[in-house]
Amino acid sequence: MGPAGSGNAGAGAPRPAHHLVRYVQHVRRELLRAIEGMEVADLERRVGGINSVAWMVGHLAWQEQAYWLLARGEPAATPVDLQLLASGRPRAETIPAFDELLEAWRQVTTTADAWLVTLDADDLLRHLEGRKLYELENVGTLLTRVIGHYYLHIGQITAVRKLLDLPVPAFVGSQVGAYFDGT
Repeated sequence: MGPAGSGNAGAGAPRPAHHLVRYVQHVRRELLRAIEGMEVADLERRVGGINSVAWMVGHLAWQEQAYWLLARGEPAATPVDLQLLASGRPRAETIPAFDELLEAWRQVTTTADAWLVTLDADDLLRHLEGRKLYELENVGTLLTRVIGHYYLHIGQITAVRKLLDLPVPAFVGSQVGAYFDGT
């Protein structure tokens, strides 16, 4: 098979998304919980040498778009040039506004989910074509990379909140939708 993901949903009642996909959806909710209540000005500035939260949101959108859309030959889900946020320590003037990046993130994750929720266990063992990373790591491994990457940035957001004397959300929110049920 070419790119992973045949979308073998089968006939009859729709099956739930694979657990790793549901957990990616969970960690995305955790990202939103981590930034809840923060002022835009705080989301758009670097604090203590840490990239801005706006950059983090755009960077996570870049990763998901690269993995789940572009690697499969799909078009970008947003007009925002997420390549500017691919890595490193960007110049502040190159980072779009937080609201623009959050909307881009929503567009990317919604578009990606249309494909991700169709994947079954066999699809997660397949490899995307293209860059070496995709050839070395199957879709399931890429999903776990995304989960870890989100938690890394959620930890950084927690540090930013502490440096700004903002309240920090409780560790790990509701597990609704992320409970492992064997699928």
